[in-house]
Amino acid sequence: MGWHIQRYIAKAGRAVNPLVWRRAWKENEGKQLGDVGRKLAHELNNEFAQIGRVSQYRYWWWANPLGAGLVCYGVYKFWYMSYMAHKQRTVAQVVAGAYGQGGQWLNPVPK
Repeated sequence: MGWHIQRYIAKAGRAVNPLVWRRAWKENEGKQLGDVGRKLAHELNNEFAQIGRVSQYRYWWWANPLGAGLVCYGVYKFWYMSYMAHKQRTVAQVVAGAYGQGGQWLNPVPK
């Protein structure tokens, strides 16, 4: 995706370049407005198609088994870690109530 962004940055630079405007004027000189509009629409359509192809690639990455597996594993890992942190916190509160703060680290544990 990085090179697409570089391309758009380069296009933004060309948009303010007077030489590009002069070249565009020379290329379109003597042509009818409909032809110039068709060429512009064709180039714009190509840009949208490029974005669509990149989006399709991202969809493919999600839809293939490894990509979906990684996402599902990440969701599971997030849930598991948050659940275990909650469980550990509740156990620490119970132990603190029974043995005092930090009682879970006593060795041996009091009866």
